[in-house]
Amino acid sequence: MCLWFSSSGVASNNSTQVMKEIAGMENGKVPAVNSMARIEHVEIDSRDPNHGFEKFAQHLTQNSLPWLQLLAAGKTSMTVACDSEWLDALLRTLERSKDLRKQREASSSVSLTCFGGVSSELSFRALQVLEHHGIVPDKYVLSPHSVSLFVPAASREAAVKALHSLVQQT
Repeated sequence: MCLWFSSSGVASNNSTQVMKEIAGMENGKVPAVNSMARIEHVEIDSRDPNHGFEKFAQHLTQNSLPWLQLLAAGKTSMTVACDSEWLDALLRTLERSKDLRKQREASSSVSLTCFGGVSSELSFRALQVLEHHGIVPDKYVLSPHSVSLFVPAASREAAVKALHSLVQQT
């Protein structure tokens, strides 16, 4: 059950009102699977996530590169996606950088569009399905409306096919 809240705007002890209750938002149903063929992993010498973002943004600006789709970030790394031409350009510029470098080989992402990505057993079910097919993701990222799994590029098509078993027929 998902509760939607709205500020009442009234200065009182009760400053939040439940406006609407929506049942079923955490049900873990999957209406779609999508995938990115290539994602790159960039390592950044930084003291904290903000410093890493600043360095990455500065690198893109200095090299006239567009902002890439950010899939995951941490203190010292970012996982990004874009078309291959821009990813290749990024990698060429990283060769000249002292603070940023390619972290490891490119991989692929496979994502489940869903309801309840963080509040259901869906991520566990997805990992089980992939394991059954001999696919081991090296990372997964959850949001309320998606479960994204980073898999070896060679396993991408098999992962997409396997995860379609979780798609709910409507």
